[in-house]
Amino acid sequence: MSVFPMTSMTLLEKIAVEITGEREAAWIRFFDLYTPAIRKFVEWHDSTHDPDDVIQDIYIKLVDVVQCGKYDSSKGTFRAFLATMIRNHLVSLYRKESVRGGGLHMSIDEIEIPVSADAAMELDMKWMLARRQSAIEHVLTKTAMNAQTRDIYRAYAIDGHPVEEVEDRFGVNRNYIYKIKSRIEKMAEIIERELGD
Repeated sequence: MSVFPMTSMTLLEKIAVEITGEREAAWIRFFDLYTPAIRKFVEWHDSTHDPDDVIQDIYIKLVDVVQCGKYDSSKGTFRAFLATMIRNHLVSLYRKESVRGGGLHMSIDEIEIPVSADAAMELDMKWMLARRQSAIEHVLTKTAMNAQTRDIYRAYAIDGHPVEEVEDRFGVNRNYIYKIKSRIEKMAEIIERELGD
């Protein structure tokens, strides 16, 4: 699965528009949606650089790319474009360290851009997984929800505890647990759809 959200072309268009209020609101929405997914993607591919620094560098590049119209949707999905941008940036960081004598902590080959269809599909699957995880985390942390509901979902759906154990631990029946899981996942799907491709 892919880490990154499906990107709404409308969101990208609002970022590129010259109307200041709309552009600022679109960037805020973009940051809220993408930061967790980018962080997850960076952590999967790099254990030596601070993810916050990488995220900041990527956003600086994205401002130029999106506002200057350098992204062409006819050449592929935005998430593939973004994943490639991140991987290229990580390769660049490793090369700079190598030139400065800092040495590589891992082979550049491990983070090179995939060339085979299987590698590209794996990259896309990682992006979708991170996107899904960030959407679920968004629902759990940024929506009005009581703590017990959140804890029940985490215990059953994320931590993988058997339904019987969750029933005993929280004093609720399995139908209630299933409803919580279904409701939270529907909310996450809405967030994912909002992101588009």
